[in-house]
Amino acid sequence: MKIRLLPLTLLAALVLGASAMVALPGASYAHQDREQPLAGATLRHPAGTDALGRDRLVRVSASLLLSLAGALAASAFTTGTAAAVGALAAFAPRGVAWLVMLVCDAFLALPWLFLLMMVRSALPLQASPAHSAAITFLVLAALGWPACARAVYRGGLGMKRAEWVLQARASGLRGSQMIRQVLPNLLPLLLPQFLVCVPAFVIAEANLGALGLGIGEPLPSWGGMLLELDNSALLFRTQWVYFPVALLILVLLLLEAIPVEA
Repeated sequence: MKIRLLPLTLLAALVLGASAMVALPGASYAHQDREQPLAGATLRHPAGTDALGRDRLVRVSASLLLSLAGALAASAFTTGTAAAVGALAAFAPRGVAWLVMLVCDAFLALPWLFLLMMVRSALPLQASPAHSAAITFLVLAALGWPACARAVYRGGLGMKRAEWVLQARASGLRGSQMIRQVLPNLLPLLLPQFLVCVPAFVIAEANLGALGLGIGEPLPSWGGMLLELDNSALLFRTQWVYFPVALLILVLLLLEAIPVEA
């Protein structure tokens, strides 16, 4: 099993570049240059400014870092939850496994984006920007585990019939002891699931932000910047309004190209 290094290297270069941009002296994603709203590319603002005069390059860089950090954390939580639930169902009595998989199927039967919107809209929308970011990614993590859990369950069932598992059962291993032995062997299955969740959560965060249910201002987010595309007047004022979209597509392409190969 190996990870494709080229897209990972390019993504790391983007993250380093975004980190350097955000760390520059005087760089601020919230500062408004009232004299230069919707400005074009200049030495002071290499990617222009938005309608409030905020540096677009700094905001896009901060958005990239925030989105990737939140998506990685949410994916780690989702994968860990799915690993525990899937392994428990695979090695639990048949009645427990049926009940766990029934819960997973109930989640999977609902349109995921609709369920995500419904849960997020039921939570506080007037929270501080930092709290809104945390709530957004917590909701993504809490709702993203069923598909991964079902994949782990299928892998666990196959492993359950392996000779070394049968021998371990014959030696007296039961319950949590067995699960602790099985989980490390599920890593080849869990790593691809983790990598698949990351771009899915990036897209979900952008969708929520575009609907006004995501990260609050002045924190930058993909969804918040995509809202600029709804204003046809902005599209004629500056071409830099497409920059966040282009970078988001590039990040998603790189993330999709990372999954492991056998």
